[in-house]
Amino acid sequence: MKKLSAIGFFLLFMFFGCEKQQDNTNDQLTAEIVGFDMNCSTCILSFPDDSLLVKNEIGGSPYNYYQTVNLVKGDFEIGQILKVRVRKAKDTELNACITMYPSYNYENVYVLEYEKYNDLRLNDTIDVKYGDCLYDSETRSYICFDTVITDSRCPKGAECVWEGNAAIRLKLENPDNSQSFADLNEKSSDLIFNSYYISFLQLLPYPTIGNQIKPEDYVARLIINRK
Repeated sequence: MKKLSAIGFFLLFMFFGCEKQQDNTNDQLTAEIVGFDMNCSTCILSFPDDSLLVKNEIGGSPYNYYQTVNLVKGDFEIGQILKVRVRKAKDTELNACITMYPSYNYENVYVLEYEKYNDLRLNDTIDVKYGDCLYDSETRSYICFDTVITDSRCPKGAECVWEGNAAIRLKLENPDNSQSFADLNEKSSDLIFNSYYISFLQLLPYPTIGNQIKPEDYVARLIINRK
């Protein structure tokens, strides 16, 4: 009996011990690109809505800035909004960097996954790339270009009996992580989607003969207002 108790205690210790050692955030967090480490050519993040959570789970860092070890400077812009999952970087993941520029003592994080976002501009024509999202800072919601449902438009240079149509699916992510979806097409381009009026102006690029458009090449041109 004592032997069984000892084994049970050991298993519990291993289970809870491993949980404590994870040093990662399981939720998706809103992050902002606040700068670049010029020595390593990597991005520096802040977590405006989740700084306390990150501090508790990964550790404190000066100004609540965190240096990424795997987001490359050339792929991002300062002020860009991301939705990320992160964990504390391991020593083996730290980059060997040059030392030509000032260094910062920020905590290093590894980005497990991310999605890019742009700020939502109301009542303005805005282009959203396939897979990208718009961030509404007032409602803390995200409007994402989720799917190209169909693109049957008659290609340039072709003769068609029907001009065809293009349809897309948008995804709305709310602060409580709930999601909803809406389909729009160029033939009936206006839609009320939760608290937004959305006009679908055009799906770019327009197809041409002999040119297969990849999903990641699509851009939805929209105008968005709040109700």
